[in-house]
Amino acid sequence: MQRAPLLLVPLLLLACGPSDGIVGIEPLGAAASNPAAFFDDFATDTGRWEDSTPVPGASVRFAAAEPTASDGKVLRLVLPGQQGLAGQDFVGPDSATQLSTLQRFHFGTYRTRMAFGSCATNEEAVMAFLGYFSDGRDADGDGLTDDLEIDIQVACGTPRRAYLTVFTDDEPTPGRERFQKSGRVVDFETGERFDTQAIDSDRFFSAGVEADALISEAFEPGQPFELGFEWHAESIRFFLQLQGAERDLWTLTGAERIPQLPVHIMYNTWHPDSHWYPDSSAADYPSTDVVTSVDWVSFTPE
Repeated sequence: MQRAPLLLVPLLLLACGPSDGIVGIEPLGAAASNPAAFFDDFATDTGRWEDSTPVPGASVRFAAAEPTASDGKVLRLVLPGQQGLAGQDFVGPDSATQLSTLQRFHFGTYRTRMAFGSCATNEEAVMAFLGYFSDGRDADGDGLTDDLEIDIQVACGTPRRAYLTVFTDDEPTPGRERFQKSGRVVDFETGERFDTQAIDSDRFFSAGVEADALISEAFEPGQPFELGFEWHAESIRFFLQLQGAERDLWTLTGAERIPQLPVHIMYNTWHPDSHWYPDSSAADYPSTDVVTSVDWVSFTPE
């Protein structure tokens, strides 16, 4: 997505926020009206997932050995590092190392325990835990293609920030992308929070500093953390679990801002050609592997 320049106005900042983490149309998939609870510790490939590894050398591996995991095994997604590649090489979610459930799930609580990778500050890759669905239709009749996405994303160049994004529509058109989304950026080093200004805007404004968002240890590369979101028809609450207690990161309310159809549970890692808010500079392709590790995932219906 094209980034706009930074606008230096008090309390109003302009930049491209977290972008759509998926490109293309997903198959309809199975979607129970009241899906049962779901759990996977990735100790074996249960056949409930579909993977994608378009970059040469990329891999999705079940039951990879990991001493910090609850059972000593994790799912490991690798976006392969390559020396000498330019920032425009393997750009975007079409080149993501990705895993997606075949089943779709609806309202409820989605939790995972995972660890994010790192890279040099001049490089970039985005690692995500998300719910996603698009069949190319406009089910809500608003004139835009539905793009249902609930994202928790971390960029390897700045791993102490969380990018939380909720899409309901996304329709790229020549010269202009039309979308409806809401987003928040949480900087765990400073406790600062930034929210999008409007549902059709990439503008961010300061939402202030919050003591609960000042978490210096959050998303330390390679260290596992429990995180997730609680999704209802009129709200989504994002959270991070620390020392046995949940820390609320953001609660989005209003049914018009909330996806209403079931989604696939997904993990992916991909390279953007520029850094994310508040930096808009060009980003190189990672020179070393960017590794995302997942201990387990669970879904509990509401």
